Amino acid sequence: MSAYVIRYADRAAQRKSALTAPQHASLEELEKRLSVNPFGAPAISNRDNSWSASFRGGFITYVVSNRHVVINVVDLVAL
Repeated sequence: MSAYVIRYADRAAQRKSALTAPQHASLEELEKRLSVNPFGAPAISNRDNSWSASFRGGFITYVVSNRHVVINVVDLVAL
């Protein structure tokens, strides 16, 4: 099975670039897990075709395109 490609919407990409080094490292680990299975742990269904997953110091909200094997991150919130 192919790994999913992860793309960030503009606002989420800007927020990603502002993360601290520990937050960024934690997000990278999350991205590795999600690229293999965006529907498994730690993903949580939002019941509106979007999913959320947390990393140390924040969370992302994303939608998945199985047709193109892409995860589109539509929001990233640093806490």
